[in-house]
Amino acid sequence: MRVRRRTLAALCTTIPLALAATACSDSSAGQVTGTRGLAFSQTISNPTQGQGTCHRFAPLGVDHVTNNTGVDIWLHKGLDCTDPVGRPSTYLATTLSAGVAETPGLWHSFSTVGWPPPVPPNVGPTLN
Repeated sequence: MRVRRRTLAALCTTIPLALAATACSDSSAGQVTGTRGLAFSQTISNPTQGQGTCHRFAPLGVDHVTNNTGVDIWLHKGLDCTDPVGRPSTYLATTLSAGVAETPGLWHSFSTVGWPPPVPPNVGPTLN
């Protein structure tokens, strides 16, 4: 009977740890897509993470953003991830979309939330 108790105890401690590790992903692998009307679309693949990392949309800005990455992002009205007075940034969680109907002005840049992953996404051996 002791073997079963140890096995059960081991499962009860390792399964929650494994679930917690998979739920907390720091990977920014994926795409952020910004559009302006029907005529313009810009996709930024695998945006880098880190303190002060800013990603820019086209100079004219975008009015709709879809976040298909593993991390949340902040959408900014300024080109350098800043926000003009009266135009606050917008928080956009992973796998969601946002439009500028709620906030005046277009988005010109975004920054990722969190720390960079220990290994860059999509890194593997080079095959020749």
